[in-house]
Amino acid sequence: MRTGRTHQPLSYDVRLPDEAQADALRLLDESRAVVNQALTILWPHLDEFGSERAGPAWKQVGKYIGSPSPHGDRQWRCESEVVGRLLRQQAERKKAFELVAPILSDGFIRPKTEKRPTGKNRPAIKEALTALQKSLEEDETSFVALQNVVEQACNFFFQHDCFPIAYEELQAVPLLKVGMLTYAGDDGREKGQAYRMAVDLDKGVARLRCLSHQRWHCLFPPVESSILNARCL
Repeated sequence: MRTGRTHQPLSYDVRLPDEAQADALRLLDESRAVVNQALTILWPHLDEFGSERAGPAWKQVGKYIGSPSPHGDRQWRCESEVVGRLLRQQAERKKAFELVAPILSDGFIRPKTEKRPTGKNRPAIKEALTALQKSLEEDETSFVALQNVVEQACNFFFQHDCFPIAYEELQAVPLLKVGMLTYAGDDGREKGQAYRMAVDLDKGVARLRCLSHQRWHCLFPPVESSILNARCL
């Protein structure tokens, strides 16, 4: 990615015009429903997403299921990429849980006193996790990841008065509450259509160039403010 003054990575929100808002929100709502259906279907196969991580996540999802509610191949790629990334992340957390499960004990829980409610015994947790990490020779799971799972297990203890036996008991299916789509609908400049945005601040014009075909497309007319209103293509 170029870093000159005339090129800026798209790391900020691009505001859509008012007339496109309803369609965009409808797209996100429909995609959220598909993502949640796919997560529910694949949740029993979580281990497979921990053992295989090569290649894009959407291709891994595609080995198991197609879209529960087909809206087109490109949209499903983006939806299944979200599904695959979430499952891969949860599979890593499950591996961390399996490492800490043998050391979960009542010693991690600080008993209730007259001055303080029941809580987490953080010194005991830190000591146990430090010892655990030293015993793991080749495992690269970070201390923070292990600690985060232990904290979640302690929260489970506060609710159920016992620690979870399995990760699926600790973690429910991570369903989306808000629609989200990743940029995964293309295979890049060689096989697909990757785009680069350029903004001419002097003329107030923004264009997209399709890198695979080397063509520029005007996105929107001159603007008078720093908020760019992109039209849906």
